Amino acid sequence: MTIRCSVSTLAAMLALGTAHAQQEPSATLIAAARAEGALMMYSSDDEARQKAMLAGFEKKYGIKGSYIRFPTGPLMQRFNVEADANNVQADIVSVSSPIPFESKPERFAALTPDGVPSLARWPKEYIKPNFILHTLDVVALVYNTEQIKPEDVPKTWADLADPKWKGRFLLTDPQVADNYLGWLDAVERRLGMDYLRKVAAQNYKVTQSGASGVQMVAAGAVAFNAPTFTAFSSGLIAKKAPIAVAYPKDPAVISARSFGIPSKAPHPNAARLYANFLFSEEGMKLYCSVAPTSLAGDPEGKNGCVPVRDGVQMRFDVSEQRKQEMARALGVAK
Repeated sequence: MTIRCSVSTLAAMLALGTAHAQQEPSATLIAAARAEGALMMYSSDDEARQKAMLAGFEKKYGIKGSYIRFPTGPLMQRFNVEADANNVQADIVSVSSPIPFESKPERFAALTPDGVPSLARWPKEYIKPNFILHTLDVVALVYNTEQIKPEDVPKTWADLADPKWKGRFLLTDPQVADNYLGWLDAVERRLGMDYLRKVAAQNYKVTQSGASGVQMVAAGAVAFNAPTFTAFSSGLIAKKAPIAVAYPKDPAVISARSFGIPSKAPHPNAARLYANFLFSEEGMKLYCSVAPTSLAGDPEGKNGCVPVRDGVQMRFDVSEQRKQEMARALGVAK
């Protein structure tokens, strides 16, 4: 049997093969990473996702990883104290803001396809000099399905000021992390300070974490929590907790997770090998299997991720004066 193949088809096949090959780390990198034998990740990401990714990495390469999880602010305080003392413990830093990488660029290594081959297929606009934009999540609202019908869930952020929700919801304090502050900045730019004052009059409760917020919603202590992110709800939804996720619009606000490798990482080869795993097709499939997520490297959702949605990219260049003005208007100023 003779199989004929056009020049264009052959070229496409060769390109596909090259793209696949580009994702594979070198034997030298694998050997060096295994010699280091460990990986420490500092991340504000969901714990279930961190455990799944580190387990997948260990299964593939035999390198055991561990992690420390805090919200972005406290986590970066810990990292910076270590860096100031020339005692960096983290091999990976994954947080919900680019500010730590942009404000102290010397503390993070350059990431390129030469060192991390799977980045060859990552969109160039998401590859920064010393960090990578990884996820592109839409800011969410999680609600108790026994207290709210789907048709009654707030459809826009303006709905948080509706008097019918007075005393019934939980607000994640926007001051705890740059991405929550980015959400506050985006909604204020669209709806104004008067809107924030109306929300302030709603007698809401306050949480310092989306992870604890979803627990309170599942327990029925409040009708809903916002702002939050899908990953915090996935484990409880899988366990049939009475919660669901919605994505208020006007504006839909997009938050990007930033990923970097410290320039003084104790295990730099293991860190690069993990980065290559994370950004590969295999890694993207595993990452998105834990919780529905939009990834910069999978805009159409071909690896089981959520296709990237339209929305407003949150800003992080918020002045201290503006932060305080918004916090006072919202009623959460410290």
